[in-house]
Amino acid sequence: MPSTPAFPRISSRHPVVIGALEALRVVLALGLTVLLVAVVAWFIAIAQLQPLRMVPVWAGTLLAASSGWELSGGWGLPPTLLSLGLFAVLVSGLRRTRRALAANEVLVRSGSLPATRYAATTGLVTCLVLVVAFLVLAGLLVGAGRFTGLGVVRFVLLLAAASLVAVLGPDRRRGAASRWAMALLDTVSDRAGAAWADAIEGAVLVLRRVGAAAVIVAAAGLLVALATGWSAMGEALSGYTDPTAAGLGLGAVQLLFVPTLLHLALSWMAGAGIQLSTVAVVSPFTDQAALVPAVPVLAAIPTGSPVWGWAFLLVLPLAAGVATAGRRQWVDVLDWRTVVLTAGGIVCVTAGLSLFATGAVGPAGLEAFGAPVLTTTGLVSAGAIVGVAGAWGLSLLANRAAADR
Repeated sequence: MPSTPAFPRISSRHPVVIGALEALRVVLALGLTVLLVAVVAWFIAIAQLQPLRMVPVWAGTLLAASSGWELSGGWGLPPTLLSLGLFAVLVSGLRRTRRALAANEVLVRSGSLPATRYAATTGLVTCLVLVVAFLVLAGLLVGAGRFTGLGVVRFVLLLAAASLVAVLGPDRRRGAASRWAMALLDTVSDRAGAAWADAIEGAVLVLRRVGAAAVIVAAAGLLVALATGWSAMGEALSGYTDPTAAGLGLGAVQLLFVPTLLHLALSWMAGAGIQLSTVAVVSPFTDQAALVPAVPVLAAIPTGSPVWGWAFLLVLPLAAGVATAGRRQWVDVLDWRTVVLTAGGIVCVTAGLSLFATGAVGPAGLEAFGAPVLTTTGLVSAGAIVGVAGAWGLSLLANRAAADR
């Protein structure tokens, strides 16, 4: 009996094809999600007789806002929870591309596929370029996004952060570092010494713990503000025709800005304050009365200066210090190089987050709202760095005292 002829192996696993297919998955996931949200919004607003052609416009506007672009009509504050979701989708797509390229490389080494120069770079760049093209076209041409300097900076930061996490981070939680990360550490070790390579790894761990501590501090501050400002939030809702419906609707909208609210709480506790308008900034050390939009969470912002406001300045350094040297095994990896690299990372991360926590929320003085970028970056970074450096200094003193016994 004659044997069945073998079909030729499909040899279309070119890096460009891999990157394009993964980009298509990202585009479909993003596109279908925002279209579904836009359709739901159209049905909710059906009483306003909006034309059906507004659905793709709303979908594009949602992508533009999530990407960090400022919108026409005087709105420039990104819904950072959606931006965080977009960041996660980008990281997931680039990681899948990286894994597919790694599997492709195994086939190349076995001789099943022809080799391609710069295969990994080609595939990842293809995926990123196609996704960026989709986001720009959907957000700026279809949606109501505006091409502004702040929007460009935020968009580039979002893409750069997603690319770095996807390329240098592990494929899975608690997994091994990527080969690109290992190659970077090897290069640093060869040129600057093994101590600097170890310091980079240690700084990444310290930065994660300090970031987690900052989130906990900000969440605690936000909860305290909501609890103490409960009556003011009720007064803000009382101006609506249906306070219950307004509370539900505004509550859903406020959830889209939870990361922004956490950063604003941290900015206030660090002494930088919150910019309520072009002329009003509230902080633990200022008394400022200003009109804000009738949104419950904004009504909870303390506009008075408590006599114990200086105590808030101690919270972030203490939390950062505990996150740096709260355990013995954490102290073992600390040295001056780790502290310097951690300080640089804190400044970069704080500056990037501050750019996403500021923007216009309307006309008539509300063109500037959120975290004052320079002040927040300086004071929040200073508080965290003081905590990290202080913890390292105390660990040195403890080690010296132990050695003298």
